[in-house]
Amino acid sequence: MTLGGGKGRTGRKGSIALAGVLAVASVGLILSSLLGGRFNYISHTNSSGGDSYFRFPSNWESFSQDQVVLANDAKITPAQLRSLDQTEWTEIFSADYGLSLANQKGLSSSKPFGVAQQLELTTQQKSAFKLAALRTIFVPDDPLSKSPNTSGYHYKVISYRQYVSSDGLTHLEMLVDVKAPGGSSSVLDEAAAVDKNTQWVYFIGIGCTYSCFEANRSQILDVVNSWNVKEQR
Repeated sequence: MTLGGGKGRTGRKGSIALAGVLAVASVGLILSSLLGGRFNYISHTNSSGGDSYFRFPSNWESFSQDQVVLANDAKITPAQLRSLDQTEWTEIFSADYGLSLANQKGLSSSKPFGVAQQLELTTQQKSAFKLAALRTIFVPDDPLSKSPNTSGYHYKVISYRQYVSSDGLTHLEMLVDVKAPGGSSSVLDEAAAVDKNTQWVYFIGIGCTYSCFEANRSQILDVVNSWNVKEQR
C-alpha cells in the first residue's frame, strides 16, 4: 500500500505489505463462538470510535495484534504495544490450522489466508492520499491502472465496485486474479474503506492459489461479505 509516496509506511515502524505479514497494529479484539461454534467473530474499535467486524470459520487459525507485532519484534515493550494500539490494528487468519505465523504463505497459500486491519493515516499520508492506495494493500500495483508496472505481476479484475455509504465512508470491493512473476496464479478478494475525514482506512483481504480459491469460493466470499465498518456519529 502506498500512502504518502513510496512503498510501505513512512514515519512509523513496520509495514502494511502482505508479503511482510503486516508487522503492525494493536489488539483489542473480541472473539466469541456463536451459532453452535461455527464461526469466530472479530471486532475492533479504534481510538476515534470507528469499528470494523467480521467472522470466519471457527476451525481456522488466527493471530492477534500482539502475536503479529511480537513475531516481528520480540523486544517491543508493553508501553510500545499500547502506543501502537492508538493508531493501528491487525488480525491475521488462515484456514491452514496449526501452521505458525512465520510459515504462512499469503496469497501463494494453498488454503485461504486473510488479513484485516485498521490504520490511522499520518498528516503526510492524508495530504497525498488517493483511493488507488487501497487497491495496493495486498498486491504491489493498482490492478485498475493502465500504466505498465515494473513488478512483473499481471492482474485480471473479475469484479470491482466503489461507493459512498450513508455515513460518508468511501468503500471499494474487488475480486482480482493475480499472476506472480514466477507464473503462479492466485485470487484476491478485498474490501476496503476510508472515512470522510481521510483519517482512518479499514480493509480486509483473503486470497490463496487459484485452485484453492475455486475450491473454497463460497466460504471466502462469506468472510469478506461479513466484514462491515461503523463509525461513531
